[in-house]
Amino acid sequence: MYKLIALDLDGTLTDDQKVIPQRNFDALMNAQRNYGMRIILASGRPTYGIQHLAKQLSLPRYGGFIMAYNGALLVDCASDRILVQESVPRTIIPDLCKAAEEFGQAIITYDEANNTILTTVLGNKWIEHEAWLNNKMNLQLVENMSEQAPVDLPKCLMVGEPEDMERLVPVMQERFPELSIYRSSPFFMEIVPKGIDKAKTLSRLCRLMHTTPEESLVAMGDGFNDISMVKLAGFGVAMDNGCDEIKKIANFIAPSNVDCGVAVAMEKLFNDSNK
Repeated sequence: MYKLIALDLDGTLTDDQKVIPQRNFDALMNAQRNYGMRIILASGRPTYGIQHLAKQLSLPRYGGFIMAYNGALLVDCASDRILVQESVPRTIIPDLCKAAEEFGQAIITYDEANNTILTTVLGNKWIEHEAWLNNKMNLQLVENMSEQAPVDLPKCLMVGEPEDMERLVPVMQERFPELSIYRSSPFFMEIVPKGIDKAKTLSRLCRLMHTTPEESLVAMGDGFNDISMVKLAGFGVAMDNGCDEIKKIANFIAPSNVDCGVAVAMEKLFNDSNK
């Protein structure tokens, strides 16, 4: 029986109002109480945008984990101990801001210690959407992001129209080979430390737990940034609302996030294990 469940949040665990449906909640509590499974909330969100869901699912009690910023930060909820922490070089922020300005896009970063999104512009619909996604996170207008960003900087996020983000990802990756750059949603471009993605951090967690992803890990997601962990897992699940690329590599395609696909996948696992 699998012992770890890595769950993307937006478009996977939560519905379109960013709430965990009751059926998903019940299935995950059953997994923890009766099967000894440990949950990893694996998201591009900052820690602040995940903590309320971790508390709701009683992750501190059952030994779960928060994996924020697409894997740049991994926290043991029971002890609050940081297990993984990777940072974008602070010296590269001026060049990232310059590129965003050149391409006519907005870029933000995060002040983890103060639960704040740092931005050089206000009124951008995608930045406001990011704040709403993250439990209505505070927005702070800064004049010079490179001077005011924290030293331990897990990621930056470029936001814009989907067609612009799709076009600019390869351009940005070529310009900044020392970083990893990919989309998490059609309108969000993740800019993270080199080599960081959800699969890499989950692999590190499995090693810490003296197990392998093949024997222990279930992973569920819908987006581009979930492909690596769904491919890594022993049982990889794609939501029906997910991108075509993730559906191609999944072991199982569950109903959509609004149709409680997480619960359906968990029920399949439980039924298969009891046969």
